Amino acid sequence: MKKIYLLSIFGLFSVGLFGQQHGIYSQYIFNLFAVNPAYAGERDALSTALSYRTQWVGFEGAPKTQNFSIHSPLPKNNMAVGLTFQNDQIGARSIPSVMAAFSYKVKINRSSHLSFGLQGGMLNYQYHWEKLEYRQGLDPVAFGTDGNKWVANFDFGVMYVTPKAYVGLSALSINDTKTIPSEASDARLSTVYNLIAGKMFRVSREVFLKPSTIVRVSEDGPFQFDLNMSTMFKNKYWITATYRYNYGAVLSAHIYVNDQFHFGYAYDLPLNGLLAEQSGTHELFIGYDFNIYKKKSVSPRNF
Repeated sequence: MKKIYLLSIFGLFSVGLFGQQHGIYSQYIFNLFAVNPAYAGERDALSTALSYRTQWVGFEGAPKTQNFSIHSPLPKNNMAVGLTFQNDQIGARSIPSVMAAFSYKVKINRSSHLSFGLQGGMLNYQYHWEKLEYRQGLDPVAFGTDGNKWVANFDFGVMYVTPKAYVGLSALSINDTKTIPSEASDARLSTVYNLIAGKMFRVSREVFLKPSTIVRVSEDGPFQFDLNMSTMFKNKYWITATYRYNYGAVLSAHIYVNDQFHFGYAYDLPLNGLLAEQSGTHELFIGYDFNIYKKKSVSPRNF
């Protein structure tokens, strides 16, 4: 029964299963490295982040994503490096991956700079056909008998950063790579462009507002964007409300225990036909900055 239900979801979201090639994070505003490699080193510390996201709770075979990233500036120069380990699971497909990043800062003046980032690595597309129950007319051979394929992936990004604001553009998967090991399919890892921007505004001594956005444009996927409004209280507590175009709303809470440790939770609520069939999407986030350089970041809690 589970296999049949999984197959129905697999077919219903076939575009998402084989076309959704880059994860969507609801708490990316606390780890911009997840959407732009140029962010590497921006926290002036050995920065780590761990997230777990489970989508469409109640659906068999719904997407799940685990992500761990680490990045740091290199001492006494304008360069930074980073690593990302991720595992995506959706239906009968899983994609473990590892990516290495390098960024370089160019100072504009005393309080602003440009950062350029390049990221590259390998993705392992694994297709577990045995998890599916094939009905009449569906032939597993059409997907290919080899359910394992390694593909190279490269990303590029640029960011303009000040202590209170940022704007960035990234291109993910700039190389055109086939992802299904079968002559019957021409599914490819298409390029996704992300435009991000945000700015802090002081309301009072203890209250700050930060509007921010991300716009996603894919060469073969839907146009998407988020509009976020975040409120920070007492330099410690964050509450964020998000409108996600053509999807619904996101509510999240984030706490900075101190300058090093912070954690958060986000709940995605679709406001479309999916709402009656599932109970939303949950995302957990934990971050820790190791201040090994004994250097104070100018904006550790702004972004």
